Amino acid sequence: RVVSNNLLHIMLYDHKLITTMRIMKRYFLLDQGDFFVHFLDMAEDELLQELSDVARGRVQSWLSLSIQLSSGNSDFSDQDDDDYCFNALGTSPTSSSSGPIPLSSLRCDFATQSLGDHLDDLHSMSGGIDSHEPRTPSRHVYGTSDGRLTGVEAFMLDFHHVPFPTSLVLSPRTITNYQLLFRHLFFAKHVERRLVGTWLDHQMIKELQPLRKALGPTYCLRHRMLHFMQNLVYYMMFEVIEPNWQEMERAILLSYQGGTTRNDTSKFQHHSQQQHTVDDVLTVHSEFLQRSLKECLLTNRDHIRILTKLMTTCLLFSDQMKRFIETTQIDDERNKLATEERQKRQRKVVDTGQMGSNREKRKIREMRASAQAARRARIKEQTERISREMNSESYKHMIRRFDEVFGSNLAEFMSQLMSDSDGRHHTHLSNLCTRLDYNEYVTRSMGL
Repeated sequence: RVVSNNLLHIMLYDHKLITTMRIMKRYFLLDQGDFFVHFLDMAEDELLQELSDVARGRVQSWLSLSIQLSSGNSDFSDQDDDDYCFNALGTSPTSSSSGPIPLSSLRCDFATQSLGDHLDDLHSMSGGIDSHEPRTPSRHVYGTSDGRLTGVEAFMLDFHHVPFPTSLVLSPRTITNYQLLFRHLFFAKHVERRLVGTWLDHQMIKELQPLRKALGPTYCLRHRMLHFMQNLVYYMMFEVIEPNWQEMERAILLSYQGGTTRNDTSKFQHHSQQQHTVDDVLTVHSEFLQRSLKECLLTNRDHIRILTKLMTTCLLFSDQMKRFIETTQIDDERNKLATEERQKRQRKVVDTGQMGSNREKRKIREMRASAQAARRARIKEQTERISREMNSESYKHMIRRFDEVFGSNLAEFMSQLMSDSDGRHHTHLSNLCTRLDYNEYVTRSMGL
């Protein structure tokens, strides 16, 4: 016990285990939002290619640059989080320390299996999910029709090297669990980002007032998809990972003191009175990962299957809407018009010093009238062009089909959640049901 206690001291103080764990949270669990945005702004087009076509060196460069641009990059270099935490507990870290895992050792990696297949293989080893179930196209999250992975589906993070004794906590199996959570969160946030992009595209059409009624079903479907994805991401980030992480971190910080605070209501409280060894810290960390995997639906085959279908449907809808916007050329015309307006304003500034006040006012009125006439003509022409596209049978069939598929998959997903939350007393599923259907509109409209 003395040896284990000394090893725990070295891990917590010398190797700054808490700071290392916060690095895992920030990047593997996507706790730092600007890192995700910076990275996808640069790497999204590359990651949407098939895995064999992805330039891994280029993705690694973008990953390193995103980490450097992140506002939280300095948190692990300019201040010592562990010193602060342990001083708050009334202890003092040693003066010499090896430090946490450097951010420079963080690297990109790509899985060879889809997330569903990887989970199947892991669970089949312990008699869980049946790995012999036929592989249907819906099993693959945004892969090609023949099952080949894309970069965004296979992308994950890893470390070049995890030094001892930190490797006792971040073992290969533990890092695999973090990678499963990362892939799940990364893909869900990617789908949410694509739907937000669709919303932005739709804002360009809203000035076409005659089409607003006809575009109502499209707007409604996009809103339902965006509501689902935003609440799913919020649930996983703030109702699962964040509270579980706070409980785990509190238990680890108290482990070296071997006591609990007065108001400690930790889920891991039964460990806190006796945590004096590395094994106790490993147990708390393992419980955090298993609880997070379970509450993020990664341990239930049926839930992850239907969730995969829902996210795939949302992505396909975003792709079709992007093609629709490109076909109508609204974005190009708006950019061209903005350039012309900017040039007119520049000419106006130059001419201002050369005109008298009356002539200037008359010129401004003429320019304003001309701009209004041009805008009316542009809106009329765009309305006619988009109306032809929307009245085509292919567009109507596409929207009806997306609405049917998304509605049926959502009904099945909600039915599974409600059944499991009632029959198995899973409170986290009840929380997810409440968030996805806070006013019971979904269940009433689907007759559940």
